[in-house]
Amino acid sequence: MKIIVVIGSLNNKWFLMHIKYPLLLILLVFINKSMAQEEFAKINNVYENRIITPDEVLPLVDETQNRFALIFLRGKVIDGYLFDESNEIIAELNFQDKARAFKQVLGQTILKNQDFVVYLTTKNRRKFASSHFSFEKNIVEFNEIDLDLGYEEIIQTAEYNNKFHVLTILPNTAIINIYRFNNQTDFTKHSIDFSHHSFLNKKQKVKDLYDMMTINTGLYGLDKSVDIVKIEKENPTTLEIACNSTKIYQNENFITITFDSNNDITQIVDIDLEKLIGYATSFQKAMGNWSYKEKTSNSFVDKDILYQIVSTKRAFHLRALNFRTGELINEYSAHENEKIKFKNSSIIQTGGTFDNHRTFEDTGVLLRKMSRGKVGIAVQNHDNLKQISYGGVIERSSNAMAMMPGFGIPIATFGAVTVFFNPTFFAYQSYTATKAIQVDALFNSNFEHQNGQLKENRFDLIEAFEVEHNISPNGRTVFKMNNAYILGNYDAYHKTYTLRSFQ
Repeated sequence: MKIIVVIGSLNNKWFLMHIKYPLLLILLVFINKSMAQEEFAKINNVYENRIITPDEVLPLVDETQNRFALIFLRGKVIDGYLFDESNEIIAELNFQDKARAFKQVLGQTILKNQDFVVYLTTKNRRKFASSHFSFEKNIVEFNEIDLDLGYEEIIQTAEYNNKFHVLTILPNTAIINIYRFNNQTDFTKHSIDFSHHSFLNKKQKVKDLYDMMTINTGLYGLDKSVDIVKIEKENPTTLEIACNSTKIYQNENFITITFDSNNDITQIVDIDLEKLIGYATSFQKAMGNWSYKEKTSNSFVDKDILYQIVSTKRAFHLRALNFRTGELINEYSAHENEKIKFKNSSIIQTGGTFDNHRTFEDTGVLLRKMSRGKVGIAVQNHDNLKQISYGGVIERSSNAMAMMPGFGIPIATFGAVTVFFNPTFFAYQSYTATKAIQVDALFNSNFEHQNGQLKENRFDLIEAFEVEHNISPNGRTVFKMNNAYILGNYDAYHKTYTLRSFQ
């Protein structure tokens, strides 16, 4: 019997192995997974009754002090555990919360005494509050916030200089409001008007910024909801997320929003949280001589570099430029009848119904499959190289896809742990529901293709571990702690919550 499987080698390089003997396969997988993860921390006797499980678990991370807390939500009961730099529990709290109407978590700040403040909102995001988790006093202080957004829609939240920010868009305008919180309840409001810039939608019609950020939702499409994906630069970004036409990034004090529904241009809104000012710019895409209707395109931002992809059924083009200076860095193209020279992997299709992993070398296959869905490009930084994935995602009808951005339902509609609060978990959730065709390649900072081995994706390791060990979804979370990804889950039978680290 012949089995084809993707596994990680002992020197952290991914390769395709054809193994004839299942016993050898099991041995290699076991060795690899054992080296890939280790138990990070454990909480024993979380609940007295094995029937009880947590609804959700919030990770609160303080990397400056190398400590973190886990907040267990179960109905109106809150249990908290504070871990020190040695991953040992140093404090606990238990509280009966009478204000669980505020079920969505927007973000957090860290107080000087290492207590945590979590900002909350109601499901319709019209009322706001903060919860101060004090492990020293074993209390949770709840405070409603006198913030009335009216008809404003929340775009995203951001943390800068240990201050919590809420960004909103005013309906039918190009005005973005920034609410900066100075403490648990007090805030200041700042407005930035982008009406001086013209925005073009997919149909080449001029629209205001509000229309560019929203989609029609609700009964008969009469409501508007923000449809923007947050990209966390340190997380692996799947093509399923990267293929969304509107994305938001944070790089230190800069918030950058990109719009790619128009196949001729990438439109950018850049906001400086330090100076509280904003800019709007547009950059032409390649293949301008091709018919507009023949093309599909997208982009990705890594710090101040804009990476663009444009594709047709016969050719595609990659380009990198500095969107703050306008400098073109480098570009590549390939046609249907030629081999792609700027790649370090085969053309890989994943997520098929009958064959979950297929490889190709034919550029024409890649182009035809990309033309059937949405194209995207994503960047990950590894040492001095950039590992860039490009390809496409085919839309399909499933529960997992229905919850994803860009497919008709806003991103922040499920659970307390939304993409506002824990984008790492959101990115991992999308990673496990991807049907994509992609190519991976290595480039240096000048966007020059480099030979070398691709780095393994730690989301691959986590997913493989969950499948192999049948990890329970109870209280499941994934979060980033320093340079590791942490998987947490609750085992009701043993009444333990286990955290595992994937380096």
